[in-house]
Amino acid sequence: MMYILDKISKKLEEISKTTFSEQSLKERYDLQEWIDDNPKVLWGALGEEILIIQKEFSGFDKTKERLDLLAIDKNGNLVLIENKLDDSGRDVTWQALKYASYCSKINKEEIVQIYQDYLDKKYPNQNKNASTELCEFFEREFGDISLNLGFNQRIILIAKEFRPEVTSAVLWLRTKNIDIQCIKFVPYILDDSKIIIDVDKIIPIPETEDYMISLSQKGIEETTISSNMNKKKEIYSEYWDKLLDSCKKEKLGLYQNRTTSKESRMSAGSGISSVQYSFVIRNLSVSVELYINGKERQDSKKIFDLLIQDKVDIEKELGLKLSWERLDDNKGSRIFITNEIFELYNKDSWDKAIEWQIGIMKKFEEVFKKRISVISNKL
Repeated sequence: MMYILDKISKKLEEISKTTFSEQSLKERYDLQEWIDDNPKVLWGALGEEILIIQKEFSGFDKTKERLDLLAIDKNGNLVLIENKLDDSGRDVTWQALKYASYCSKINKEEIVQIYQDYLDKKYPNQNKNASTELCEFFEREFGDISLNLGFNQRIILIAKEFRPEVTSAVLWLRTKNIDIQCIKFVPYILDDSKIIIDVDKIIPIPETEDYMISLSQKGIEETTISSNMNKKKEIYSEYWDKLLDSCKKEKLGLYQNRTTSKESRMSAGSGISSVQYSFVIRNLSVSVELYINGKERQDSKKIFDLLIQDKVDIEKELGLKLSWERLDDNKGSRIFITNEIFELYNKDSWDKAIEWQIGIMKKFEEVFKKRISVISNKL
């Protein structure tokens, strides 16, 4: 039951429950579109952010079946969303498991292409880039993003009502460490023109005992960090140790007090809290960049715009052609140069990469320092 409180009379007024069918609302053209247009409707129930990367996904080999919505979570796991409107039906669990098995074979490159196709269709003529959008979502360099590793695909089932055979199967699957959840979308009539949608996750929560046919649910172990990522972090640390030793020998003051890092980026302050000098390493390249990330988006863009006004002189003084990325859809901006003389897993390439990065960083500090000082007085 749902009620509205009349603040004047201080009485509760019951709101009538309805069905999507009674309101002529459809699974594909309404419920699916609500979630696609505003994924936040799920964030509250899930307790986390997810990124929609495709709808009506049909990229399964040798089958014409279509998944309602495909998303990704902050851990890089694919999230399969299946909508069933008023009644879950009996077979939704089996249907979702089939989709999960299909999606388990999708690799990182394919995911990026799937997302790019989605962006091109949803935002025509806006030139949105899937890799850039993923970097913003994960807040990492693209090379550090792991997508769809192993068999950790997740399933979200959505309906107004779930049949007992569905909730029983879902609860049993969760005991086998399959991340499958049930979320109820219940419509209520507010008035002739407005409907309230109550979004509520029913599995997993303690009240799921009410939906059990005969089951004793066991705890699910927390997801562990993949061994591949741990190995990569150790390699990052080893590279940065070597680079920091060279910084001391070359008297690069920016990094004299820095300690090693297990991330792909090593940054140092510039005198403005929102601007950092950064060394960046990827699998097959190294970069030196000025990264601008203010507390507010407009702060970052203002600093970038002030610097790019002096682009010709900056590049002339550096003797380098730089990449200037304002990144209008993102909070941060960056100015950088990249060299592909590096291979992360080939340590023989490290010395030349370090020599190049330190040489470029010295030039960056010399050329940008005076300009940053002037900008700091304008902020």
